Amino acid sequence: MVGHRPTSKDPRTPVTAETPRISRPPRRQIGDWYTDEVTALVETGLRQLRMVSAVLLFPYIIRFRPGPDTPDLPVNQWTAALFICGALALTNVLSLTMERVSSERLRSFAGFFGLAADTVVVLLIVQVMPFFDHNLIWFILIIPVMEAGMRFGLAASIGTWVGLVGTLYLGETVWDRRTNMFDNGQLVLQRLGLVLLVSIPAVYLAQKLLLDIRIERRATGEAIRRSRLLENVAHASQRISRLDAGMVDEVLDSAVSLGFEVVDVCVKGFGDQWRLESARQTDPSISLPDPEAEDGGLQGVAELEGTILYHEGQDRDTDTILRQSGLSAMMVCPLGTEGDATVALRCGKRIGSRITRTEAECIELLAGNATIALHNKRLVGELRGMQHRLQHQAYHDVLTGLSNRSHFIELLDQTLIQARENGHRCAVAFIDLDRFKPVNDSLGHDVGNELLIAVARRLVSSVRDTDLVARMGGDEFVVLLHPVFDEDDEELTEVADRICRTIAEPFVVSGNEVVISCSVGLAVSADDVNGSTELIRRADLAMYRAKALGKARWEVYEPSVDEEGVSRIRIETDLRRAVANDQIAVEYQGIISVRSGQMIGAETLLRWNHPVRGPLRPDVLVEIAEDSGLIIDLGQRVMEKASCHLREWQDRFTERPPLVAVNVSPFQLFHPRFFTLLDDAIRDSGIDPGGLIIEITENIISAGDDCETLLHRLKERGVKLALDDFGQGQTSLRYLRRFPIDLLKIDKTFVQQGDKDPADRAILHSIINLAHDLGLVVIAEGVENLAQLRLLRELDCDLVQGFLLHKPMPPTMATEALARTRDRGRVSLGA
Repeated sequence: MVGHRPTSKDPRTPVTAETPRISRPPRRQIGDWYTDEVTALVETGLRQLRMVSAVLLFPYIIRFRPGPDTPDLPVNQWTAALFICGALALTNVLSLTMERVSSERLRSFAGFFGLAADTVVVLLIVQVMPFFDHNLIWFILIIPVMEAGMRFGLAASIGTWVGLVGTLYLGETVWDRRTNMFDNGQLVLQRLGLVLLVSIPAVYLAQKLLLDIRIERRATGEAIRRSRLLENVAHASQRISRLDAGMVDEVLDSAVSLGFEVVDVCVKGFGDQWRLESARQTDPSISLPDPEAEDGGLQGVAELEGTILYHEGQDRDTDTILRQSGLSAMMVCPLGTEGDATVALRCGKRIGSRITRTEAECIELLAGNATIALHNKRLVGELRGMQHRLQHQAYHDVLTGLSNRSHFIELLDQTLIQARENGHRCAVAFIDLDRFKPVNDSLGHDVGNELLIAVARRLVSSVRDTDLVARMGGDEFVVLLHPVFDEDDEELTEVADRICRTIAEPFVVSGNEVVISCSVGLAVSADDVNGSTELIRRADLAMYRAKALGKARWEVYEPSVDEEGVSRIRIETDLRRAVANDQIAVEYQGIISVRSGQMIGAETLLRWNHPVRGPLRPDVLVEIAEDSGLIIDLGQRVMEKASCHLREWQDRFTERPPLVAVNVSPFQLFHPRFFTLLDDAIRDSGIDPGGLIIEITENIISAGDDCETLLHRLKERGVKLALDDFGQGQTSLRYLRRFPIDLLKIDKTFVQQGDKDPADRAILHSIINLAHDLGLVVIAEGVENLAQLRLLRELDCDLVQGFLLHKPMPPTMATEALARTRDRGRVSLGA
């Protein structure tokens, strides 16, 4: 802002408005600004004094009679009275006349003449016409002395006093008019001092009073002018704040109305070059310097935050630049930025005029308002852009860029209305990715996000141009198929087939080849479809039916599917209640040593007896629990029950404590609460964690480094780790060496075919040898006949489990089985 003192001769240095060129002239010029007002006040007082003096003197002179001690008048009384009073009256007339004269020189001459006339009258009264006592004469001399001080200052007052005293002394000596005023030297000095003592303070106080009057009148005038200028700025700011295309014109017109003869707005854009945007001038003979030139006043504006002022007398270069343009002063105000451009306002005054403090402040205020308006305009533009982005985000999925759920429902509602009006139909395809969650949990969320993006691209390429693909959330997508003429439309089924085939092709994301599939549910609009929600619900139910029939396929909605969907919802609700009420049970299937035939432990199996449907399969329960988010609470119930039974067995069978295996799904292991819940179960039950086996599947192992960290955290707790269903997935063999695995469970498909298929037998042999070489214990599951058992014994398998040996049994029966095997010692497992 204006207010920085110039620190160098650089004409582009910010200068203060308090310099004499802007704010106030030298002290001797203060009276020049308001001469008429102050002079009128002084002259009015003097005229009144003359009038009172004339009224008092006229009868006094007429009635004057000389005495023995007083000389006679040089003229008769009437002539003397008329002369003195006439002189006073003429002086008043001259004073009144000069008030109406505009010439400063004539007014000054009239003031000097009035002082001279008043002085002559006093001298006449004192020297020629001795009306008064000598003591009173000295006080009469104070009148012209004070008048001189009021008119021309203290020096003039002292000079008048000296002139009066000298004139009186000359009169005493030269004119031989003996008044005896100077007979007593000591008394004369006292009287002279008394005159000065009275007149000088009086003159000082009068000057102070006049100065205060001048300052007050000046401040009042400045306040009125400032108020008018600020009012103009306020109106201009209101117009500028509209942020329309005429904002620059409003700034220029307002600057002209503030008293500047030439103004312009310049912009510095690309190439770092200034250019003239728009200009105004009231005097064609003056102009502002070229904005592109170095002396255009715009150098350094972008770096400075305040106004730059150029004025006459600042330095020689500035004077030359201003005179060439016909200017006496120029202000440059930055208006901020608009986009990548810098904007500045330049205002100039012609030679002979000055930039006042009020004008400088008003221009800065106008520039500040314009800066705010430009900033607001930029903010409005950014806000509109943000609104467009927010609107896009509100209707589109952030990850894939597809339409989101709300946008899809809105378009589906519109399409349903149009379909009814045109006699057409539309359809919804609900798509859920199969095996996506294991990939996401094992390879990480970043890979999962890349996979979703790739799936979105494939879906868009698989549908028709008239169809719309949207993401509902997670790994669920929907497609609005329009138009569709009936449920048997071949094009509809072709789209569904194409979606399934496209998604089934391998994906390569972050260097990993991923194979997934999708289940698709189709629902066609009908007369009984009340809206988008119902059509989406039907497609969702058809999708669940496709999953139930084996996944990687599509199904069309049929009314019978409703019952299946309702049943699943009821099962989920009942399961949630059962978990909360601790109605979940566990059973155990024994794990048998091939060498000793003894039961060395058991695998924990989830059991829940539905109040209506009876016992449900564990895989159904786990799928529902994973889809509904119940898997953490359900797994915690199972872990708590298994830990309690393990503690019971460890306390009873202290010589060779049995082992208990508990299955942990990927959703549990990667959940942030899993380890806290596991620690709680171990602590609350008081078990030896070495007797607890945590069974994990191969898809967890494929997560790489993340999984390795989690498995090491498990081992730190002292539990054993078993890799379940080995051979079913795509586990890299190097993971068996890197990860802290204790047991390897061979998938039952190899066991059940090993005694029939040489290839499966060879695979079994290789797995068992590999595990032994790595120091792992091998468990073969799914043993259902003696041939399979003999084969496993021949291949030196360590442990087995299956229906041949033990069916799943309640905890009490498992306890009895453990007791029997330990009582009998070594047990034969068959010939």
